[in-house]
Amino acid sequence: MESQLAFLAVCLASAASPGPGGLAVVSNSINHNLRRTLPVIFGIATGLMLASLLANTWLLAVIHSSEMAFQVMTWLCSGYIAYLGAKALYYASREMTIAAQGYSFKNGVLISLLNPKTLVFFGALFPMFIPDQGHFISYAILLTLELVLITLVIHILVSSAIDKVSHLLQHHLVAINRATGVMFIALGISGFIF
Repeated sequence: MESQLAFLAVCLASAASPGPGGLAVVSNSINHNLRRTLPVIFGIATGLMLASLLANTWLLAVIHSSEMAFQVMTWLCSGYIAYLGAKALYYASREMTIAAQGYSFKNGVLISLLNPKTLVFFGALFPMFIPDQGHFISYAILLTLELVLITLVIHILVSSAIDKVSHLLQHHLVAINRATGVMFIALGISGFIF
């Protein structure tokens, strides 16, 4: 029971902490409404499920067997996050910004799936919270579902709250979109440094 509560606390902290997924939800919520942000939120949840599947199967074995494979995967994933930031900066002051287009379900999946920290989260933390290695698959599914549900709830609550005040932020969209781009680039660069 204590390990379950600890896992839920880790999930809450992870879902509420700033990262590419949360940033996409916030940006989309400011530029649009909750209804138009739901696809990216569900994409993030789908990406988390896919990341769990990958991290708990062959990808985890590859990463643990080859430090170079892990480094290359981290660089590719970080490059994608930085690319999203560069794209947001490029379109920040144009008529049709990436924010105006909105992040899609596909963007949500890729943001979640290609975030190196997501794969490390599943690969490093899951074994700590699985009490019976004989039932690894059952526990991995349960823990994944808990993380996805918590992430969905947090992102929907954040998007809903922003939806209520987005009219106050509309006058600052260019600055917000530029800040979003810079933060995505910073998150991408952090994957190359750390």
